[in-house]
Amino acid sequence: MRTVFEEELQQLFVDLTRLGNAANESLHKAMKAFNTRDRELAHELFSDDLRINAATIDIEQAAYRVIALQQPVARDLRKVFTVLQASTDIERIADHAVSIARETIDRDDSHASNEEIETIINQMAEIISHMITDALEAVAKRDSDAAREIASRDKKVNALYRDVLRSASKSLEENNDSVAIAIAYIQMADSLERMGDYTKNICERVVYLNTGTILELG
Repeated sequence: MRTVFEEELQQLFVDLTRLGNAANESLHKAMKAFNTRDRELAHELFSDDLRINAATIDIEQAAYRVIALQQPVARDLRKVFTVLQASTDIERIADHAVSIARETIDRDDSHASNEEIETIINQMAEIISHMITDALEAVAKRDSDAAREIASRDKKVNALYRDVLRSASKSLEENNDSVAIAIAYIQMADSLERMGDYTKNICERVVYLNTGTILELG
């Protein structure tokens, strides 16, 4: 019975990693669509998100089955809760990738781009993508030290977010006709900032897994 439980538990972590990779791919696709103005590619995010939502539900149901049938206690129960909570964070990351895709679809190309702001936005996305990849590895390895380091990178994401706000504000002061594109940039940066927060949450789950203590990292 214990062998079955261990196999089911390990499968939960495998499925979580697969889910995280799918969400990260959605981020990549959303940013590529944004950078190339590819609305057709942006539309793919909606069907991708449906699959990610379904996969999240599958993980939740599998986790609840493990709890009901195996009745894990102490550390093993924390493992199940870690997967449950992290899967929700990952699903929300994917939701924000869809929000970025929506900005690409709704964008009015008659407005001039702001290369400075778009560079900052791409820097945010690159940091977050690496954070997601590394956070998934930290979960798989149950590595609290790595999780703490990864979470600390969110400070850079927040700093870049503030840079976007400042640059967008400056753009509006210089050109009142740039309201729509400035708002779009701010909304994209906001989505990326939230992705950073959710990735940091995943790192906090790793610390909880190892210690049983819920800490706010940053």
